[in-house]
Amino acid sequence: MGNCQAVNKATSADGHDDGGSSRKQPPVDVTVTETSIPSSIENDKFQIPIKIFTPTTTTANNITKRAVVFFIHGGIFALGDMHSHPTISHALCQLGLVVVTASFRNGEEAPHKSNVTMRDLNDVVDHCLQTYKDLPFGLVGSSSGGFFAIHLCQTLHSTKQIAFCIPICPVADPFKRASYLRSSISGSAKSDGYNAVHTPEKSKYMLEKQLSFWQSDECMLEARESTKSNTKNVPTLLIIGSADKNVPFDVTNEVQGWATRTVVIGGKGHELCDKIVESGGHYCCYLPDIERFLKHCLREE
Repeated sequence: MGNCQAVNKATSADGHDDGGSSRKQPPVDVTVTETSIPSSIENDKFQIPIKIFTPTTTTANNITKRAVVFFIHGGIFALGDMHSHPTISHALCQLGLVVVTASFRNGEEAPHKSNVTMRDLNDVVDHCLQTYKDLPFGLVGSSSGGFFAIHLCQTLHSTKQIAFCIPICPVADPFKRASYLRSSISGSAKSDGYNAVHTPEKSKYMLEKQLSFWQSDECMLEARESTKSNTKNVPTLLIIGSADKNVPFDVTNEVQGWATRTVVIGGKGHELCDKIVESGGHYCCYLPDIERFLKHCLREE
């Protein structure tokens, strides 16, 4: 284990009202610690950095730890680390969740065929299950991390019980996302039916990063098979934006077909992966949707 650094913080997500969740009155103190866990790959000396956000029980808030989640960050399958999207990690803590994030290897450092990314992710899952044996375990993922969360739900061994999955704007079909980016690069995205599109320059950058991990269309086509159906019957809350330039609607079509519930935030895009509450209106907050979903999954109703 690496050295742990604990910081006590009183936090209320990004400072806004949560749009109706009673679990943020008063705000929950969050203890943040950093450590590392060893890779299970033979002869691999890599230590996977992890960050743990723990809601702290006090007399004032009487918070109960309801579950532990592994929040898998996004980053075009190539960027990001355990420090990504802290607003979401802190907000999930306000719901009584212990949140674990990780700096797993991906991109050109660990391309898809090497299987290093999935091994790192599996190691973090195992750590969560072993460390928090008395808590239900769930997966949350944003953008490319959303793909990994769904993929893990459908491919982990049946002995690893997953209570719920919450993908936020997931790149559920990497091939369809690559097809959209290529359409944008060629200038035909609008005529191809995409409403919200990136510039050709931004699309080229994103495609290069995505392919640094996947490397070929064949790999992306093969990988999307794991997201086409919910073979393990894991309760899944899909959260997407109607104006997402990074993940067009059709990239999540298959998951929309089988998800337990799909929440579409009107007029919002990929910023949903980084902030739960947008300034200018509390109705855009999807935290109450997560709260209701957790009550259902954890049989608290």
